[in-house]
Amino acid sequence: MSLETAPPTDPPAKSAMSLGAMRLLAGGLLVVMSLVYLLAVTRQGESPWWGYVRAFAEAAMVGGLADWFAVTAIFRRPLGLPIPHTAVIPNSKERIAQALGDFVAVNFLAPDVVGARLKDQDLARALGRQLSDPATSRRIADGAMDALPAIADLLDDEVVSDFMRRQIGDLSHDERMAAAIGRGLALLTEHGRHQPVLDAALAEGWRALEDNEAAIRAQVRARTSWVWRLIALDARAADALISSIEDTLQAMSRDPEHPARQRITDLLKQFADDLQNSPKLRAQVEQAVAELLAHPAVEDYLRHLWRSLKSMVRNSAESPDAPARAALADAIARFGAALVDDANVVEALNRRLRALLTEVSGRHGRDVAGLISETIRSWDTKTVVEKLEQNVGPDLQYIRINGTLIGGLIGLAIHQATLWLT
Repeated sequence: MSLETAPPTDPPAKSAMSLGAMRLLAGGLLVVMSLVYLLAVTRQGESPWWGYVRAFAEAAMVGGLADWFAVTAIFRRPLGLPIPHTAVIPNSKERIAQALGDFVAVNFLAPDVVGARLKDQDLARALGRQLSDPATSRRIADGAMDALPAIADLLDDEVVSDFMRRQIGDLSHDERMAAAIGRGLALLTEHGRHQPVLDAALAEGWRALEDNEAAIRAQVRARTSWVWRLIALDARAADALISSIEDTLQAMSRDPEHPARQRITDLLKQFADDLQNSPKLRAQVEQAVAELLAHPAVEDYLRHLWRSLKSMVRNSAESPDAPARAALADAIARFGAALVDDANVVEALNRRLRALLTEVSGRHGRDVAGLISETIRSWDTKTVVEKLEQNVGPDLQYIRINGTLIGGLIGLAIHQATLWLT
């Protein structure tokens, strides 16, 4: 697998200046020691103290040069010479990449490490406290609302309407769906829960009768002969018809055991049973749904429905004070508060989160290690060296400074020991 991954961004200017300043300081100290050495060599016969100065400067030069070589060899070949075991990082990029990936996988993403780290962590309550914070819940809600228009715009209207139509068609072909609807309808009729729906239908029928009373009278008048109209029998017939319908609706509404209600209940029970057991009815339902979905009006309706939904989402997202934002933020906050207060849910969620994170670390820890290794391998070697040197180079220059000074002190000690021994 090859990754085209950009190298890390340039460090701030302050870090680059620090590296340059530290290099100048370490190099300047080495130059100073060289000048001191030359001065001590020319003045050594004038005083015994110049011997100490020469010993200090000489050893300091050796220590400074040795550490300069060591620090430089990490990143490049000193003076460009092909000296073995120099330019360590450029020559070992592959091995460093693999080692770094393995280090992260073994020491941070191993299941036992993750499990031990999460053992005493109350992840559920921490999540609940974050979600219950009004500022956090509002940020989450705003983020979700702001993202919805972009997500909706990615979906073509024709594609979405066709998808909705196909999903409805697939559901109509699923025998389990018809059987489930039949079982649900049977449950409603068995316990009489369909009666409120029937009451609503009767109330709607009553209103329809009132709204269409004039049309009914006109139809009765149009269907009677002129003789009946002459003696106003058409009006009496219309009154009788309307009154009969009203009496029937009132009787059905008042009496739960009305024969008409019982007949409707029996029909619903039979329909529920046929949905569960009759292949013929299921085939008829499938055919009716297919014919309905094939009608152009249905496709237009689904397209219009999707456009209306997108428009509603966009309007809610564009308004910072949209009720949907506040409602979503409030729902998130209430969920977080409920999560904090429910000890049983907290304990169950903690167990599941710990198990999930441990399982994920075991399943994908090596994938993360591989990603790290492949990312480092994809970087340009020169760029990697420059970035590493910019970040750790200033600290490495202290090695050169310390080597120069400590080397000088060791030189003094050796010089003094030599004087004692001779």
